[in-house]
Amino acid sequence: MDATVTLRESQFKIDLETGSLPVFCAEPNNEVRLPGLILIHEIFGVTEHIKDVARRFAHHGLRVYAPDLFTRSEFWPSDEANRSNLDLMRQAWSSIPDSQLMSDLDVLFTHMYSKENINGKIGSIGFCMGGAISLLLGCHEPKLAFVIDFYGRIRYGFTSKTKPKDPVDYLVPLKAPVLALFAGKDELIPPDHIEHFSQRLQELEKTYQLKVYEKASHAFFNDQRPNYSRGASEDAWQLTLAFIEKNSKEERSGPL
Repeated sequence: MDATVTLRESQFKIDLETGSLPVFCAEPNNEVRLPGLILIHEIFGVTEHIKDVARRFAHHGLRVYAPDLFTRSEFWPSDEANRSNLDLMRQAWSSIPDSQLMSDLDVLFTHMYSKENINGKIGSIGFCMGGAISLLLGCHEPKLAFVIDFYGRIRYGFTSKTKPKDPVDYLVPLKAPVLALFAGKDELIPPDHIEHFSQRLQELEKTYQLKVYEKASHAFFNDQRPNYSRGASEDAWQLTLAFIEKNSKEERSGPL
């Protein structure tokens, strides 16, 4: 991390067909053309931890946009204190169709791609529920430069009107290279799910890296939660930076 890089931050809303999408942005305080990163939060929304992660990436020369994707749910807690309530936040997530999440992220992607200080290479990264959404975005948006999934669920364990398919069942149109990082002691993502995910990526001849931190638990990257693992987190961070560097160099070749 280059601590000498001065950052600027902003919070704004992007207009959607109905409603708006709140976004937190952290980026170097210059107009140099740099890669863009869509940072997709855990189930708890854009927390101070997510903002801190955005700043870390910004110090490495990325223009980071973190949308608060669940705010349009009727179950979104108006009281910020309730946003740490896992049951309430799961209700908010489950009420939003995956198709709507993709539509909202389409608008953000187009907004970022139009920015002169973004070089046309935009990737996504997500943690926990956001990891699954990051993967879905890679399967949905063909111009995404890369996809990073930190322990996103491969199978939801159910289907519904809003979640008609498991994330693993969307892989066919995926074009972007994928970095997938999982925990060996994750009750939400058992080893057979990871193995199936890897096999499907191979069968479909996708470009990917996958690593399992066998001694780590779910949410090992979040240093504000009890499952934080410093060793796994630091190794995953270095893999992530190298992956982004490899996949974010080229300039755009034409209009969106």
